[in-house]
Amino acid sequence: TLLFVAADSLGYADGLFFRNHLEQLQQDSGSAWCVGAVISLLLAADLFLPVPSSILMTLSGCFLGTAAGAFMAFVGAIGSAVLGFGMCRRWGRKAFVRWGGSDESRVRSFVDRYGTWAILLSRPVPMLTEVVSCVAGMSDMPFRQFLALSVAGTLPLCLVYAWAGAQSADSTGVSWAVLLAFVIPAAGFAVVKLAGARRPQR
Repeated sequence: TLLFVAADSLGYADGLFFRNHLEQLQQDSGSAWCVGAVISLLLAADLFLPVPSSILMTLSGCFLGTAAGAFMAFVGAIGSAVLGFGMCRRWGRKAFVRWGGSDESRVRSFVDRYGTWAILLSRPVPMLTEVVSCVAGMSDMPFRQFLALSVAGTLPLCLVYAWAGAQSADSTGVSWAVLLAFVIPAAGFAVVKLAGARRPQR
């Protein structure tokens, strides 16, 4: 159902087909919360699966509204961050090689260069955020500090995405909300690249 609705929202500019299914699900609060739970689990599994996190967060707002949608998205996103941190804190580079799927030296250089800011800067960027969580787990960063930074960087994103999803559910279409789900990650990536170009290496 989730994949069908996602394809539906992307495929129909006027949003009519999407809203018909959305209204049916919203009338059944139990079904809406079940979809929210699936979204949360998929976001938590983002460390292992290439899921479209920004679109899922937006859909969470569509089904549950801003507050509840942001909450479910936040639980899943933080779950992924904590899982990556915990696995690499426990098993080190072995876990990173298995799940990180990236050049460790480049990501570690990024974390070393920006320190605590690396956690915040990476939150809007798909794939980078999971890898940074893994590298943080291999560092000497205290878990409480990592968790606080992850919350500070993740919660605003979840609120924005969920708000966009909730607004699109009451509007004439969902195209702008889906567009936002792509624009924010692109903007985050641009900020990371720009900051890297301007900040001198230590």
